Amino acid sequence: MLINTEAFVLKSRKYNEADSLLVLFSRKLGKISAVAKGSRRAKSQMLAGIQPFCHSNFILYQGRSLYTVNQVEARRIFYPLREDYRKLTYASYLVELVELEITEGQSHPRLYTLFGKALTLLSREKIELETLIRAFELHFMKVCGYEPQLFRCTGCKRQETEKWWFSQSMGGVLCPACRQQAKDERPISDTCLKLARYLMAKDINETVLLKIHPRLNEELQDLTKSYLLYHMERYQFRSLKLLSRFSEPTPMKPKMPVQPELNESVQSVVVQEKDSTLTDAAEFDTFNETESSEHSHEQEK
Repeated sequence: MLINTEAFVLKSRKYNEADSLLVLFSRKLGKISAVAKGSRRAKSQMLAGIQPFCHSNFILYQGRSLYTVNQVEARRIFYPLREDYRKLTYASYLVELVELEITEGQSHPRLYTLFGKALTLLSREKIELETLIRAFELHFMKVCGYEPQLFRCTGCKRQETEKWWFSQSMGGVLCPACRQQAKDERPISDTCLKLARYLMAKDINETVLLKIHPRLNEELQDLTKSYLLYHMERYQFRSLKLLSRFSEPTPMKPKMPVQPELNESVQSVVVQEKDSTLTDAAEFDTFNETESSEHSHEQEK
C-alpha cells in the first residue's frame, strides 16, 4: 500500500552504502522510520527533500518494519537555519523535544502545527531568538499535556499573594502557605510569572519581535528547562550543551535593574515591540490544515 503524506525530517543518517534512514514526523502518522534507497548518490532526486528540518511531501510504501520512500518533493527546506550556528542549535533543540515526545505511529497534530510554526519563524531574519524559544517551550508544555499552573496556587487554589514560588513536581506556582508541601520549590519573580503568562496566552507568531531583558530571560529559561527535564525524565538536553560550549562571551554591560512589577501588561515594561509585526497568516497555512482535509489526501492505495 502506498501512502501520500507530508512530514518533517527529524533525522537523516547513513543506512547501507547509498541509502538513508529517516525519522519523519507526519501529521497523520506521527513518528515513523523510512528508508530512502539510493538517496546518498550524487544525482539522487531525493537528496533535497530528506535533509534534517525539511518539510516535504512523501510517497511511502509500508513494509513490515520500515517504510520505504518511493518519491519525495521538498516543500520547504529551511536553509537559513544552516547558515547560523545559534539557529541551527536551537532548531536541533526543537527537534530533540519533539522526538522525545512523539511515539511511533501515533499522530500529534497540535504539536505538528506548533513545530512547523516555530521552524518557519526561526528561519526569519528579524526575530528575537530567545523570545521564540521561550514561547515554544511554554506552548510545547501546553500541547503535550503538562502545562504548568501559572494563575493560581496548585495547593490551595489562591489567585492572589504577595510572593510566589514555583515547583516542578507540584506542577506550577505555590503561595507562601503551601510552599512547604514541595521539596523543590524556588522563588519566581512577579515579572517572570507575568511574562510566562503573557507568552502562554499569545500565539508564538505574535511574540517573536518582543525583546526580553537578558536577566529576565535567564530566569524564565532556567525555569522552563528544569520543568521540561523533570516531566520528560531527562538529565540534560544534548543540543543545549552544544550551544553553551560554543557560545561566544557577551561584552560586559552596566547592569540595569529589572522592573519588579507589571502594572498594565508585560509588553509595556519587560519587552519592547518593534514597529513591524509578524502576522502573515498565509505563512502558516501549511501547518493549519483541518483534520477532514488532511484525511482526504493522507492515504491512497
